[in-house]
Amino acid sequence: MGRKKVTKQTRYKDNWQFIDPAILNTATYNDYLARLRRIALSRFEWVNLPSSMDSFELEKSLFFHGMASFLKDENYGFINTNTSNNGYINIYGLPTSLNCWAFSFQTSRKLYTGLKAENDAQQKDFEKNFAILVLNNIEREPTAGTIELFAYRLFQAESVAFTNINAQKTPVLIVCDEKQRLMLENLYAQYSGNYHMIFGDSSQLNVDQKPIQAIKTDAPFIADKIMDYKKEIWNEALTFLGVNNIMIDKKERLVSDEANSNNELINLNLESYLATRQKACEQFNELFNLKDTDKAISVRVRSDLHNIIKNEMSIISDFKKIEESEVDKNE
Repeated sequence: MGRKKVTKQTRYKDNWQFIDPAILNTATYNDYLARLRRIALSRFEWVNLPSSMDSFELEKSLFFHGMASFLKDENYGFINTNTSNNGYINIYGLPTSLNCWAFSFQTSRKLYTGLKAENDAQQKDFEKNFAILVLNNIEREPTAGTIELFAYRLFQAESVAFTNINAQKTPVLIVCDEKQRLMLENLYAQYSGNYHMIFGDSSQLNVDQKPIQAIKTDAPFIADKIMDYKKEIWNEALTFLGVNNIMIDKKERLVSDEANSNNELINLNLESYLATRQKACEQFNELFNLKDTDKAISVRVRSDLHNIIKNEMSIISDFKKIEESEVDKNE
């Protein structure tokens, strides 16, 4: 006897009860991934970039590939592209040649390391044959992999909380005859839909004198703890990205030393991304003789959070002063 042919229709028919959860799981994971990706791509502002360059595509290249390149093309002018190693490695572990590529574009360029042109002819040669290597961070790693892990952890926590909340509504297992299954599934659909009244066929509710049995699961409510755990994951992800994430529920929980320590960690993470971008800007300005001109490019943190975490009058200090003033009044 041959095997039953499995089609898309029969696969859905046989596994219909798993389709909706699978779609929900995928949507939840993709949602967290998109949220974190948008934050990662929006942290830095590229200042004075030529109009032929695209800062958003640049950040995407760094996010997904860990590297990008700046170069000058005879047809496009100044552009930023994706890049990969092409050639030997120098004494610092950097590629001596870069494969620069984008949509409908590819070229191979030498890595610029700070050489100074001695004359105009050499300057034109440098501009034609060299490219700037832009690194995402000091380890030349993309951000995408870590963000995917954070998104998965957030998805797992959300799924557990969702399941636990749902268990509070239906904390029972139903044992029935197979002949009763379809009818009970229809009844349960009405129950899940919050019908005010549900009618059942008495002749099918007791087939072959086998009454329906309900086994209580008595699932404890832990969703609140899971949500606190999810906040910790979210804060950890923001710290990794260099974004301030002090979550204050009660002012008595604030500990100045702990907050300052967290700020330093946030700063170090942010600087690991910012420093490599700033170096690329310096090399770009040097290679194309833009240093100390109004056409020089630069990069900075887009959000004011970078200034807040370095400000002595932080939210921690404010609460500390409020508490001290309250003590003085009581005395």
